[in-house]
Amino acid sequence: MRKYSLAICMVLCAALSCTKMIRVERDAYIQNQAFYEGKNILIETNLEDVVTQYPLYNGKNIEIVAPISHYGEWGLAGWYLTLERDGGKLRCYEENYKYYLPWKALYLVRWAKSEKGEVKARGKLRKDGMELCALAYKSLTVNTNAVIVDYDYTHSYGSYGGIFYRR
Repeated sequence: MRKYSLAICMVLCAALSCTKMIRVERDAYIQNQAFYEGKNILIETNLEDVVTQYPLYNGKNIEIVAPISHYGEWGLAGWYLTLERDGGKLRCYEENYKYYLPWKALYLVRWAKSEKGEVKARGKLRKDGMELCALAYKSLTVNTNAVIVDYDYTHSYGSYGGIFYRR
C-alpha cells in the first residue's frame, strides 16, 4: 500500500507543477509587467515593437506575424529565416534543424514566400534572434520543436548516412 501511495503522490505533484502558458497582448504586458513577472506567458506583439524594444522582450516567449524576406537552406549555424517589415528585421532559427530540415517546415516557408504572405512565428527571443517553437501559414502549422529523424554522418552506411530516431 505504501508503494502505491508514494507513486500516486509523485504523479499528483508532477501534474500540479505543470503550468499553462498565458497568452497576453502587447499593450497589456507593457502596462502591467510586474503582474506577469515569473509567469509562463506568450506575448502577442508585432515585429516593429520587438525590433525597437528588444531588451523588453529578450528571454520572453513571443508570437509575431510578418512576411519572410529571406530563408537559408543550410549554414554553419543551421537553418534560419528572416522576417522583415518596414525596415525592421528579425532572424528566426531552430536549434534542432542543424542536420535535418523537415519537409513540412521548408514547404511552409517556400509557400509563404512565393505568395508573399505573412507567417505566424512563435518562439523565445534571444540575443541572436528568435529560437522558433512553431510556424504557421494559412492552414499549415509546423511544431519546430518536434524533430523525429536526424542524420548521423559520422556513422555512415554506404552513401546515404545512418539514420537514428531522437528520443
